[in-house]
Amino acid sequence: MATINVDYYLRQACCCPPRTQPVAQTQVATPPISMERIVGWINRANPEITRAAALNSNGLYSLLNQEVTVITDLLAESNSLVASINSLTPDFIRRSVDTLVRPKKAQLEQALATAQQRVTEHQADIEKDRKLGEKWAALGLPASVLERHADCARFMMESGLAFSIVGYRETSQNPAMHDLRLAADGHPLIKVQNQWVRWERLKEQVAYDPDTYMIRSRDYPGSLVQAWTYLSPQGLMPIDRMNHDRLVPVYQLSQPEYQRTLAMARRFYETNPEVDVGIPKDCVIQFVTSPSRRLCASKTIEDTPANQNLIENINSHVIMRLVLPNGDVYSFGLEMPAESQEFLFHGGAMDRFMATVPAKVNKAGDYEEFRQFDERIVTGIPLTQARADGIIRMMNNMGDIQFQFMRQNCSNLMRTVIQEAGYEPIDNRVNGGSVLIGVIPNGEHWPVIGPVIGLVKSATTPVFNCIGDWTPDFVKSVASFVWSVITYIPHKIGIVIVNLIQLKLGGGKQLYPLPEGVQEDEFYDNRRIINFSRSIRSFWDMFKDETTVAYHSKQVIDWQKQQRSTFSEQYNGRPKLVVVPPAAATV
Repeated sequence: MATINVDYYLRQACCCPPRTQPVAQTQVATPPISMERIVGWINRANPEITRAAALNSNGLYSLLNQEVTVITDLLAESNSLVASINSLTPDFIRRSVDTLVRPKKAQLEQALATAQQRVTEHQADIEKDRKLGEKWAALGLPASVLERHADCARFMMESGLAFSIVGYRETSQNPAMHDLRLAADGHPLIKVQNQWVRWERLKEQVAYDPDTYMIRSRDYPGSLVQAWTYLSPQGLMPIDRMNHDRLVPVYQLSQPEYQRTLAMARRFYETNPEVDVGIPKDCVIQFVTSPSRRLCASKTIEDTPANQNLIENINSHVIMRLVLPNGDVYSFGLEMPAESQEFLFHGGAMDRFMATVPAKVNKAGDYEEFRQFDERIVTGIPLTQARADGIIRMMNNMGDIQFQFMRQNCSNLMRTVIQEAGYEPIDNRVNGGSVLIGVIPNGEHWPVIGPVIGLVKSATTPVFNCIGDWTPDFVKSVASFVWSVITYIPHKIGIVIVNLIQLKLGGGKQLYPLPEGVQEDEFYDNRRIINFSRSIRSFWDMFKDETTVAYHSKQVIDWQKQQRSTFSEQYNGRPKLVVVPPAAATV
């Protein structure tokens, strides 16, 4: 709505002398209302009338709740304007109030009534929308969508589509390729199969299915069928990342980016022998971890020296990527479908946390790629084309995988892939008891006695190191044997305790039995993906060392930090694919 021309109305007011009437002795003269005040109020009211209409129609409830306060203040001011009219008020100003202020006041009153009703009905959604708005702003997405198309914003945030779009935008640094565009009329446009589609059309075709955590088609009334995944450069594609028949590229590097990525990967030979000597290695396999301190940021765990062991032992997901000479980037890893997650974490209970459930290889981008991270650690290894093709075939043929947090997780898949790349798997097998002990604070960080322990440790460590250096090997062997005999019973007691904890957390449960005809594998370091029903299958398993073995990402991260082909990146507030090393890292 056009802004009121203040100068015009002021000139009119000056040409119309005020009406003079005798004033009674007992009447108190009220200062005449100014035209500037009327025009100023109208210029504030006009945009709020438009904004309130948009928010009442399809805006975030948190913004609508704020609008209630703004309209209330405007109405209070309009009431003051109306109340200021008296016998001394010029006719021109009186007419201005009647023809300009009162109609807009009525519009605001109607908008306020509607807004108050909607806010009351959706009181529980206000805080959730407020947090959504903060995340939306942090991602650099258009604020107008929150006011006029809140259903689009909710869909994008709940489904994770917003993070994929922004992640690709930040990776490519090209908003023309990936972003939430606005049409000429301000309507959101989302890229779908290389076409920019209006939200009003797209929402009739797809919806977010919270039961499967996926975007699905609305092809049939009452049914959610085809799953969709956002990829680069196409946008939303009709691909189910966990049930697709083959790996698909999720991004494409430019040739300078590819060359920099390959150069960084070749530094792997500075700390490791080269395999397939003499054969060109123009492909790259990347292993990606994200050690997280988000629990510290959320105050769940206090970030103190005493808690460092606990923080470092929080398991990290492992992403795997393949980069081909044409720049194609494949991203894959192990992921649990919704039904498996619901079985393990039902209602926040922990009595199934260690149960065995099916998982799959996500073939169109790992779910962790665009999640918030504290640090992304990437290690590259050069590959021959034949090795890369072998990994692709292996992932394409990988069916359901039995998942259990200790026995078989994403790091097991990583061990399998690195063997296919020609290298020995990383030794990340640890005893469950060691994991439990590993989270205990170091003695020097204990309250009261910590400083004493620290002094004793600093004094005795050099002595024990010297003794160890000078002790003959056969003496060490005898001492080790004697120690194992002495500690045999305590060791077995420790195994039972760990397995009792595991059993309490669901180690004896499973979502589905093994398919008929599938043989159950025994637990040992077999260096491959195995089939098993549960981690504890019988009474005798309670006494076996192997049932307490866990495959932990901490050893993977430690291995990464030792490689010259490793680089890392800190989170800058927005998601992105950390594939290409910084230029300085390859020098």
